[in-house]
Amino acid sequence: MTHEPAVPLLPGPALAEARAALADQQAALSAALVRLERARALVPAAEPSSEWRGAAQSLYRSSVRELASRLDEAIDSVRSARRSTRHAVSTLAARG
Repeated sequence: MTHEPAVPLLPGPALAEARAALADQQAALSAALVRLERARALVPAAEPSSEWRGAAQSLYRSSVRELASRLDEAIDSVRSARRSTRHAVSTLAARG
């Protein structure tokens, strides 16, 4: 049984366009990741000054922790999207 050579899924120009789009996507995701990581670094400590107590301190702590958690989730999501984009680039490179 003979095997026919693999045929690229996309013709030349479409493949080039897909690669360019993925490169743009990867650059945008990398830029977003840098901005999110900078924002995360700016989140203050969850423990405010010991000069104040009570409900305000508790709400502050809760809000800061929530903000940090949401930024961490966003960072993880962008990293995942960037990994997926890299995988797509590798897949295209292997196919054509």
